[in-house]
Amino acid sequence: MSAPPFDVAETDRLLTTTRSVRRRLDLERPVPREVIQEALEVAVQAPTANNHQNWRWLVITETAAKARLAELIRSSWQFHLNDIWTRAGRRRHDAQARRNHASAQALTETIATVPALVIPCVLGRPPDIAAINAAWRGRMADKVDEDPGHLVQHGETRASIFYGSIFPAIWSFQLALRSRGLGSTITCLHVPHEREVGRLLGIPSGVTQVCMIPVAYTVGTDFRPADRYSAKERTYWERWGT
Repeated sequence: MSAPPFDVAETDRLLTTTRSVRRRLDLERPVPREVIQEALEVAVQAPTANNHQNWRWLVITETAAKARLAELIRSSWQFHLNDIWTRAGRRRHDAQARRNHASAQALTETIATVPALVIPCVLGRPPDIAAINAAWRGRMADKVDEDPGHLVQHGETRASIFYGSIFPAIWSFQLALRSRGLGSTITCLHVPHEREVGRLLGIPSGVTQVCMIPVAYTVGTDFRPADRYSAKERTYWERWGT
């Protein structure tokens, strides 16, 4: 017997209103451990390349650990202000970009008090694209010029697989949180301090910390679709630009 169809309207509401929540995280309401675990069980059903399932999830709720992570994040934020944001050019004057910027800054000031911080990890280190491609060229050195292997580059594929296996699970985790009344966002501001974070939390050096996801119940649930360009305006069919 086939499964009943999904409620498309309700599914689309979940997909289009799962926002990056930073300012509306409820910092006072505790998040039960079992709720996060439920959302993670949903997350690990996401597609994973070659069924590797090489993700790992570290949930931090200890006050002292969150306080130290917040210090490192604020350090990275200053780098962001002095480098990336100053080079943002005209984008800095865009109203939505400025709102997002202010929202991200607000999170750096409150992240120590967010009930839970989740760090999605991948076993192994990111592929060295240039080294992989160079090694392949070495293997092809004695092949005739007509060999189609000369046209192949594996480095980009390996990198795509590496990150492509974790981000679907991250997004599923965020959707599962949203459906349970919680909010989240993705921040990478701890990554520049990956080694120190690893020492703080016991994460082995051979494990890649992909990002951090602050998790809390939300203040209100009236989230709306974002102001986006229509997909029709940004979609080509058959050939780029058509």
